[in-house]
Amino acid sequence: MNDRPMIGFDVGADGAAIVVVVQADGSHVVHVDGVCKALAAELLQGIADRLYAEHLPGVCSPPPQHDRPAEDAPANPYAGRLDRDRRVYRDPRGDSWDLSLLWRDESDRAWRWHGSTDRLGEPMLRAEDDGEVQPLGVLRALYGPISPRSGGAA
Repeated sequence: MNDRPMIGFDVGADGAAIVVVVQADGSHVVHVDGVCKALAAELLQGIADRLYAEHLPGVCSPPPQHDRPAEDAPANPYAGRLDRDRRVYRDPRGDSWDLSLLWRDESDRAWRWHGSTDRLGEPMLRAEDDGEVQPLGVLRALYGPISPRSGGAA
């Protein structure tokens, strides 16, 4: 490694980069492009070691709970939470969505979650007829209201 500080990711003059993409649910993807994987691992291990050293003893406290915003107030787009194991998404307004179900829009198009999320961690649903993909909130705004389709449980 070198002595210069590296925060987040570094793109060298040759385009080399290390990028860690972390979803709101904690899942992550590491992109290493043009950098020796051993050096990338050393950098990431150094970051992990520093974070462990700075962590206070004891169990982590849960994230702060957010009150449901007023209906006329904008919701924090980062406040949604996805439980992948249960396939349940709690949107920024506090409503829960069962992603194991097949959902239908106002035109009776069927939509299903296939496990992907957008950059804010919101589930991406795919139309069964033509493969159109939309985040849950956009789907509701464009084609809503949506409702569970009978017999659509996975």
